[in-house]
Amino acid sequence: MQSMAWSLSMMVLVLALIPLAMWVVKRMQTIRPAGAQRQLEVVAQLPLGPRERVVMVRVQGRVLVLGATAQHISLLAEADAQDFAPPSAPNGAMPTGFAGLLKNLTAGVASQGQRK
Repeated sequence: MQSMAWSLSMMVLVLALIPLAMWVVKRMQTIRPAGAQRQLEVVAQLPLGPRERVVMVRVQGRVLVLGATAQHISLLAEADAQDFAPPSAPNGAMPTGFAGLLKNLTAGVASQGQRK
């Protein structure tokens, strides 16, 4: 009887440790070393519908404008990150928001096309 109680208590202990181990693994995946830079950064996103959106992503010195649906992701535009600076407002303030970022990005892409 004593060995059965021991076995049962060890089984309960192991089953209790499984969620704890899963939580620790999840936490370890989100921790980055000090000074490590992000490889991928979502700059802005604009929902167009329940499952559709336009997303601006900065990756490896590039800014990508992506159209994302539930089934597909497509590249809409692309520019160098140094060409992509937030637009300045007439009063000197820096406007934020997806519309301003997208306008600046598309203006940079259009000017690159005219230079070629």
